[in-house]
Formats: sequence, C-alpha cells, structure tokens
Amino acid sequence: MDHFDAQRRRLRSLFGLFFAPEVTAALLPLTRPALRLGGEGVVNVHLGGTPLLPEGERWPEWQGRPLDFLGAVDFADLAVLGEIPGLPSTGKAAFYYACEAPRPWGDAADQRDGWRIFTGRLREATAPPGASKYPRCALGAAPFLSLPSPQEPAIRHLEQTFNGCLHVYEQLHAAWSQHAWPDDTPVHQLGGWPALVQRPIGPDCVYASSGRDLDSFRPVELSAADEAAVDEWRLLLQLDSDRRLGWHWGDPGRVYFCARRDEPLERTWLTVQAT
Repeated sequence: MDHFDAQRRRLRSLFGLFFAPEVTAALLPLTRPALRLGGEGVVNVHLGGTPLLPEGERWPEWQGRPLDFLGAVDFADLAVLGEIPGLPSTGKAAFYYACEAPRPWGDAADQRDGWRIFTGRLREATAPPGASKYPRCALGAAPFLSLPSPQEPAIRHLEQTFNGCLHVYEQLHAAWSQHAWPDDTPVHQLGGWPALVQRPIGPDCVYASSGRDLDSFRPVELSAADEAAVDEWRLLLQLDSDRRLGWHWGDPGRVYFCARRDEPLERTWLTVQAT
C-alpha cells in the first residue's frame, strides 16, 4: 500500500541523516506494518460496548469470576488498509480479560483461562453480575510502520554489529513514536512491534505458556531453539490504559495479546506490563 511505502521512504531519509548506509540498510527490513487505533481512520474498531459471544457459548470465567468484555475486531473490514502480517484477513474476534485486580499477568501457565478470544459468528450477549462494563468507544484504524523498541533482541544484535548505533537509535525511535502517538494518546495497536513498558514480550510468552519459570529467563543464554520460538510470537492486539474506557493497567500499563503464526486466535497468549 502507498501509505507504507511513503513511511518507509521517510524512515530511510531519517535514518540516512544519522547512520551510515549499511546501518540504514539493516534497520529498514526490521520495520513491521501495524494499525494505530485512535483518532481518525478509514475503518473503526470498537472497544467496550455490548458484549459479543458465539451463539450458545457460556460466559467465560476465571477463578469463579466472570471475564470482562474488552471489544471486538472485524478483520475483514480492516483488509482494505492492506496486509498486516500476523493479522487475519477475514473473520471477527471478541476479546475478554479478567481486568479487575487481582488480575492475571500472563506469567504462569495456570492463568490461561484469565483471558479468551472468541471467533466465528458472534451475537450480542448479556453480561452476568460481576462482569465489568465499559462504554462503547470507536477508534479509527490507521496504518503505520512500527519500529522495534531499543530493548528488542533485533536492535541489541544490531548494536553488536555496528557498535555505537544504539544511543542514536533510541532517540530516533522516541521521535518516531511521538509522531505516531502524540502526548496523552492511549497506545492501542493491532499488529506490528509492541510499544513496550518494560521488556520484550516474546520470551514471556514462550516461557509462561509452556510452564517454565520466568525467573529462569536469561537473554544471553537463549538457545537457538528458544530464539526461534520467541520470534514466532507476534503482537496481535495491544491495549493501553484508557480513561475513556475506564481501563487502568498501570501508569503506564498495557495488555498484549500475542499469537503464533498459523495457530488459531483462541490459542493467543496474554501478557501485561506496568510500572
């Protein structure tokens, strides 16, 4: 799509002002198409509002309490914005999470029922007592090229190859992020690189979903198999704290739904980061 080509040209010019050609050539392939949610856009994504469930599906629960409906995404509508790797091109999905504290952070395998994604033919449903209700909020979806956060392994590897580029990249990443997300704008996003609060989310998904202790994670000790497994996990949906919806995950705090290639959305893993 033209919008991604235009942004790629802008990034090439920006990087070219500060980096040698070989660094720019290594950075540009790391960009990932994504959809920014907020403000104006050709297509709207609705968060909050009336819950949706497949017909006959029981309301999901975690530890005896009902999950909360976060919103729904119609991926078929979004296809007009171009292909976003990692996002379905058809179908609709409804997202649920146990929002209220104590909430699951996605750091242990036994928390798997603390969130759910439902697909297929979705119908309006009535929330049971105890489920939080959030106002319907329509957010415009706009395409943008996302950059890996400086903490991502891809950038750390780049620093090892081109010593000294990390400090400059940190500033350029901050400027590009500020351009995409003006001050006080909730950072809601579909696909692309996540806007991290703390650390890369891939290792958390690999370790927690397989029942391994996150405290045992050591980036420098990752095997080739683990590195490949980490790279399989990609951001599906990122939801920021948002006063309009009554969401507060932290200050800042974000919820990340992550999926692996060629797996159904129902097997998505969730992780939460907050300060």
